[in-house]
Amino acid sequence: MAESSTARLARFLAINRTVGIVLLTVLLFGLGEQLWHPFLPLFLKSQTKAYAEEVAVSGELSSLALWTIGAYACLLNVFQGFCYIGGGQLTARLGDRGSLIVFGLLTITGYVLFLLVPFPWATVLACVLILGWESLSMPVTFTTVGATLEKERQGMAFAVQSIQKRLPKILGPACAAGVLLYLGQSYGEDQSRLIGMPILVGTALVLGVASLIVQLRWMPHRKTPTMAGNLWDVLRQFPPNLRRLLLAEILTRWCDWLVRELVVVYLAANRGLKNHEILSLITLQHLVALATYLPIGRMTQAVGLRPFIGLTFVFFALFPLTLILVEDGWMWIAFIVYGLREIGEPARKAMITTNMPEAIRARGVGLYWGLRAFAVCTSALVGAWLWQWRGPEMLFTAAFVFGILGIVVYYLFCQATPAATVDKDSR
Repeated sequence: MAESSTARLARFLAINRTVGIVLLTVLLFGLGEQLWHPFLPLFLKSQTKAYAEEVAVSGELSSLALWTIGAYACLLNVFQGFCYIGGGQLTARLGDRGSLIVFGLLTITGYVLFLLVPFPWATVLACVLILGWESLSMPVTFTTVGATLEKERQGMAFAVQSIQKRLPKILGPACAAGVLLYLGQSYGEDQSRLIGMPILVGTALVLGVASLIVQLRWMPHRKTPTMAGNLWDVLRQFPPNLRRLLLAEILTRWCDWLVRELVVVYLAANRGLKNHEILSLITLQHLVALATYLPIGRMTQAVGLRPFIGLTFVFFALFPLTLILVEDGWMWIAFIVYGLREIGEPARKAMITTNMPEAIRARGVGLYWGLRAFAVCTSALVGAWLWQWRGPEMLFTAAFVFGILGIVVYYLFCQATPAATVDKDSR
């Protein structure tokens, strides 16, 4: 019997039923998050009334604005660190379906808190709960792909997963831009954020509920390996190559998190860009990333994982440098570089999955990401201090230095040596 076009497409994209439901869940929750998250730092600034003075030349920010944003990012990393580890533990205990449902309920609780308690402290707490979704669900994605797909198809599967994560980052900001631009015509920049954010978060709540319904109705239950040993035992089973990759990633993520939550503030305060201009740059970044996933996913099958992972480290380092080097009107160059940081993401995830022993995969992936999050949790606070002390140029230069260190560690010490088994019964 001839294979249908749908079946051929699913085989080409390395999608089966279990992987498909996980990807749909990622899409719905991701779209909800991206309706509001790109403008969260500016929303916090507006909510705290934290501009010390509007100085067009210097774009000077008050200490309250900087430290509120830094504290939010620090708390987010700490919370995500626990979520990664806890997500791995719960996935190992509850399986893919049960853990996704629990994580979805936690995210929905955050949305409700955001809508019902409109104060800065509640906003930060609610956002931490909401943004824990990705870190909680990360081990589910890795165990599902690792257990149900052959090693050579995992790079493509993670490319599709990256597309599912990236599409919301294009559609969400575009929808948010329309809402904020419309409100801004009547209320101004700051007030439009205060009015528009609850509307966008309410829409995200509806998408989250829809995702839970999909999981309850169609997500199959898959047996997971029996848990054995504690987290220290799991860490001891990490292959040496993954430990070295983790060190390189920590350095590179310091490069990233020093500036991540302050980029939109820099664009608004120092470069004088409006809401819709910033959202256009964010959309460009995600379009560039999206364009790389499928071609690179296929190329990893021919040339291996390592070259593309290395390029990711290079572009991570270049982004903060380009932010301060490009002239006004040419900021799109920096955001093309920003998008190219994703060129090796599917390959990196495939490398981690195939190197991680199956018996500890759920907990191992959670522990890997958790240790990384804990290691970089103070970077945003350091970034706020550097901005306050010497300005954004010093901050972006420091981030570039950390990126270079990550490149050195990766190219000198990391090799891609995957080996994995496939659970044929769970495809």
